[in-house]
Amino acid sequence: MNFANMVYSGGGTTSSDKSITAIHVGPVADFQLQQNLFMNTGLLFSIKGTKTEGVDGETITVNYLEVPLNLAYKFPINENSKFLIQAGPYLGYALSGKDKYSGESTDITFGEPGGMKRLDFGLGFGAGIELGSIILSANYELGLSNIIDDSSYKVKNKVFQISLAYMFGSSK
Repeated sequence: MNFANMVYSGGGTTSSDKSITAIHVGPVADFQLQQNLFMNTGLLFSIKGTKTEGVDGETITVNYLEVPLNLAYKFPINENSKFLIQAGPYLGYALSGKDKYSGESTDITFGEPGGMKRLDFGLGFGAGIELGSIILSANYELGLSNIIDDSSYKVKNKVFQISLAYMFGSSK
């Protein structure tokens, strides 16, 4: 589950609208590097965006294909449970997007001057619990790239995530 927002900055001000609730879903893999040290990655479909308040309210949603690459440390709790912390970069590619305003919906165009950029990258941080083959985690993605092609202001993704994963073939 994503709780996504965009932060706008420029002209000496910074603002953030309301978050949208959306999904992230896809396969993930976990690779053991040392006894308690792991690398995890995946190929996720992730919806990010924002919404404004007001009578006409605007909602922006962008569908990303995202690849996180996290280094995770797992602290054993007992034989079948571990507490984990993880951090690492992510790279996202915008597949499509919608801008809904005053009841009208338009497709977002990418790559035009003043428009949105397709690439998004940033850092992810998280913590969770592993119970056998099930992992429940809370993560935060801090967007580092300006996703708007306009030098007068910046727009960056900020996403809080709650994830539930089932690890097939897990014997850790």
